[in-house]
Amino acid sequence: MKDKVVVVTGGARGIGKSTVRMLIKQGAKAVAIARNENTLKDLKRDVPEVGTYACDVSDEEQVSNTFDDIYREYGRIDVLLNNAGVGVWKTVEEMSVEDWDVQLNTNLKGVFLTSRAVFSKMKEQGSGHIINVASDLGYTSIARGGAYCASKWGLLGLTGTLLKEGAPHGIIVSTVSPGLVATDFGGVEAEKKLEKGLKPETVAAHIIRTIETGDETGSVDVIVKPQPREN
Repeated sequence: MKDKVVVVTGGARGIGKSTVRMLIKQGAKAVAIARNENTLKDLKRDVPEVGTYACDVSDEEQVSNTFDDIYREYGRIDVLLNNAGVGVWKTVEEMSVEDWDVQLNTNLKGVFLTSRAVFSKMKEQGSGHIINVASDLGYTSIARGGAYCASKWGLLGLTGTLLKEGAPHGIIVSTVSPGLVATDFGGVEAEKKLEKGLKPETVAAHIIRTIETGDETGSVDVIVKPQPREN
């Protein structure tokens, strides 16, 4: 892990922030991307060693410019962690086109844009690891989760394609798919998920292990579920 350059989208809060902390402790050069500059400032105060960039991963121009800046500053990217995500919980009847678009644009289009931004450079390096934070809802579906489930099912499909295209060039593509996580997400506060949800640090630990294990395996797919609890 030491001196690896690891870019984390959605890196200023929740799973991303916990992962950044662990990366820094293990000697990696962590770079956090987030839309909100204030959350990035908070992260920088908490973890001064992290590099920070404000970027909306669903915006093609912003992604291109941001990754150009990262390559100029760091010279390479060893790992891209696609963690940025949006959830809106409404029935299909209730859901607006805007609700649909914001989830598909961030959760799926954003991964396409960031992965495309690193792919040619990783091919030149002859190595690289893209890790997509999917969800257990990429394997099943729930009511009021139409767009979110669609984005995560689509993300698993995109991951498979990236793996096939990247493998001949030494590029590893993996997924970490958590169940309910105790973070502020989808309009539900973390405190309301503490009893049944995973801690973000738990998911981050699996991400770190995926980075480490991937060097030897070529691809890792992990589903992380909370401990079952009695109602």
